[in-house]
Amino acid sequence: MKKQWRRILFFLWLVQLGSPLMTGLVHPEDKISPEISDRTILKTIHELQAFGNRTTWEKQNDVADYLFKQLNQVQGLEVRYHYYQSGGKTWKNVVARSTGKKDPQSVYVFCAHYDSHPSGLETASVAPGADDNATGVAVLLEGARIIGANPGGKTIEWLFFSNEEQGHLGSKAYVQDLKAKGLSPAGVINIDTIGYTQSSFKAIWDDSKGKGFVSRVGHVGKQLAKKSVYFFQIGFKNPNEILLVGGRPANAALVEQVYAKLRKTEIGIKKEVGPQCG
Repeated sequence: MKKQWRRILFFLWLVQLGSPLMTGLVHPEDKISPEISDRTILKTIHELQAFGNRTTWEKQNDVADYLFKQLNQVQGLEVRYHYYQSGGKTWKNVVARSTGKKDPQSVYVFCAHYDSHPSGLETASVAPGADDNATGVAVLLEGARIIGANPGGKTIEWLFFSNEEQGHLGSKAYVQDLKAKGLSPAGVINIDTIGYTQSSFKAIWDDSKGKGFVSRVGHVGKQLAKKSVYFFQIGFKNPNEILLVGGRPANAALVEQVYAKLRKTEIGIKKEVGPQCG
């Protein structure tokens, strides 16, 4: 997982600097800041898991306060809550801003959602959300810690959204407020569910538990076939170390730009544009 954290943070660093993204890239390990702490990232994931189900109003408020406290410890960050109403309750997004030195009016948004989704229909179901999306939040926090205190030429907003699993309520409320003020970010990087790796044969078999034997065999065969196709698509790279450049049709041009800049690196790159790409 260490290389994956570093590659995601390296990408954030590239976007923040701007110009390096437009030139030939070297291997991420050659340039990424040595300050990245894998221990801190894993500690954040464990602490977010400890909140339990992050679907409920109470838990999301608690997590918002936790994130506010963490971000407020970074010198140079302006941290605030963004409040909105839904279902008769007041919810919080958490916003941290690093003001750019040369072009502060150009704002880039790096975001992640901090709520989780219960395994069943009942909100009492267990939903520690270690991957979806404690991983994204932990890496974003680490990015804010490293980059936030020493911003480049452009402004960065580090956004942590509530209620993504409930119809993207938090991000929609934030975008509506931006629209009302006539504001628009120069670009957005969303980090969601980055701790997933290719499943082992045993994990794939266990995942189909409860089905008949023939169905289980069919499920395993389908998953193994997908792994093989994926492996060939990205040029024999390690399928556990692939960066997916994805987006919705409306953002296809941006996906193409990012894909074109990253495809020459030593990272395995796969491109996908679809209606439900995260």
